Amino acid sequence: MELVDERRFTIVDSTDMSTLAFLITEPESGSDSATIKKLDYVLEDKTNRYKKTFFVSNTDMNTDFQDYEILLLSIGKDKAFMNMATLKKDEILISKEPAKVSYKTFKTENSVSYQDVKYTPNFRRPISIVDPEIADEVRPVLYFDEEANMVKARVKLLPDKSYIALEVQKKDNGDYQSNYTVCTFE
Repeated sequence: MELVDERRFTIVDSTDMSTLAFLITEPESGSDSATIKKLDYVLEDKTNRYKKTFFVSNTDMNTDFQDYEILLLSIGKDKAFMNMATLKKDEILISKEPAKVSYKTFKTENSVSYQDVKYTPNFRRPISIVDPEIADEVRPVLYFDEEANMVKARVKLLPDKSYIALEVQKKDNGDYQSNYTVCTFE
């Protein structure tokens, strides 16, 4: 059963690419960083092409049927591209020029590194960490910090592996600017 106010859009990937979509939400008061949420999708195999239908769930939607800002991250072997898009009521408009994601290397002294992820009071986060090898988001583990008296999250990062950290900031003119850092821990 399809709900009337549900929105969806479709992206077709080749067999060597995988696209993730993130819904961008307005920054919390006092912050320049918007929050992002990975969108769920249904995958359909079309012989040498993969059709992904992404859904903006009813819980993520506003009642005024506004346009939604979407961040698209396409990952392939040794390459990644990022596009911004606007999801309108009945179409998606994708930026014409994708930004190429470059890779950087950082050293760690431990065999495993843990990165704390800040959450807003409504459990949304401004940064998403993506593992390019599996083309999926690394899920943070929530825990309660008794000292700070708040819920926090931690992401486990493995050595000799690259990760993409996505962040979206709102510029003075109201547009969104996506930032990314790709880091390899050795």
